[in-house]
Amino acid sequence: MSYEPTNMSNLRVCIVSPLFHPDLGGVGRQAVLLTTRLKECGLELFVLSRKMKNLPKFQIPSNIEVHYIPALRPAVHNLEDKSLPNLLTSLSFSIMLLFKLFVMRKKYDLVHFHGASIPLIINLPLLKLLGKKVIAKVLAAGLGTEAGSLSGRYLFGGSMLALIIRKVDSFIAISQEIADGLMKDGIPPERIRHITNFVDTDKFRPINNSERHMFKRTLSLDKNIVINFTGRIVKRKGLDILINAFAKNTELTFSSRLLIVGTGPDEQRVKEMVSDFGIGDKVRFLGHSSEVTRYYQASDIFVLPSYAEGMPNSLLEAMACGLPVIASRIGGVVDVVEDGRSGILFEPGDVTGLSSAMIKLLKDVELRQRLGAEARKRIVEGFSIDKIADEYINLYGKLIAQS
Repeated sequence: MSYEPTNMSNLRVCIVSPLFHPDLGGVGRQAVLLTTRLKECGLELFVLSRKMKNLPKFQIPSNIEVHYIPALRPAVHNLEDKSLPNLLTSLSFSIMLLFKLFVMRKKYDLVHFHGASIPLIINLPLLKLLGKKVIAKVLAAGLGTEAGSLSGRYLFGGSMLALIIRKVDSFIAISQEIADGLMKDGIPPERIRHITNFVDTDKFRPINNSERHMFKRTLSLDKNIVINFTGRIVKRKGLDILINAFAKNTELTFSSRLLIVGTGPDEQRVKEMVSDFGIGDKVRFLGHSSEVTRYYQASDIFVLPSYAEGMPNSLLEAMACGLPVIASRIGGVVDVVEDGRSGILFEPGDVTGLSSAMIKLLKDVELRQRLGAEARKRIVEGFSIDKIADEYINLYGKLIAQS
């Protein structure tokens, strides 16, 4: 039976998101978008996030209360890689978060973690002692740093951590792969909710051919097919596969240009690959951009060659913009892309398969249009922010009603 709250003020929610910024990758963008929409729906909420330096400018919606918590290495924005410095940074944030959650304990009844790793594990015992409900959204599968990929790792440590997280009231699995991992960690199926990532389909939308041509002309790319990769430049994103597939096919390098939108620790290595292949004039590194929508809309094809993903934001955004997508057959990708209908899937790491798929779309305008139209339809029907916000409100209400 669904819960329909009659008084939204009954839902007092604390959002914990170490990344809370629309231009720091999908995690931060999802947190900002969802929190903004939940606030618009009338929920009483506030955000606890990690204090960082050197961030792109971001105007927080005026009605959202955000508290920034100090931690080590504030100039480091991404803690994805497993390393001692990243571990210490996450621990420092988690300990300060513990203090903040205790001090503000009378302001919330439920805590929603964006991420199910160290901050959740350290703060969970206190929150249960305080009688709070806890929801944790798992961001990725198989990385060994989050719920759903802990058991059997780190000698006996991973299994002990898996025991701790079983106190979470509800886990959000954004893909079936993540849900399967949670069950392997001993989480009962009834405490796993499948709620996908989402996208603002009003902001990310298709444009007509004349507008696309105009955007391409501003980039001096109006005579080329534009292939787009948007995301963090880290090893698991598979840019080495994309560069290899692109460089080794003269049809691609002659007729198309590759846009890489984003930055990351692997950027210099990827740039060196491009230079070694002698295709520096065929590939553009655009760096960080707060106008990713424009680059999607100036493109003809979107490629996501990742080795591992939860449910990538860039994929949803590109599909919402009506782009035909080529993506590796992994994780949450297979929950979104219907192979041959709303996109083309290839096996992760398969350079030949990716190259063939790009050539196929390069040569077939009608196929690009058909896949792009189906991609847009797929996102509007199943991954719009309005639909997903309702699912979270329903879940919050059910858990609080059980208190």
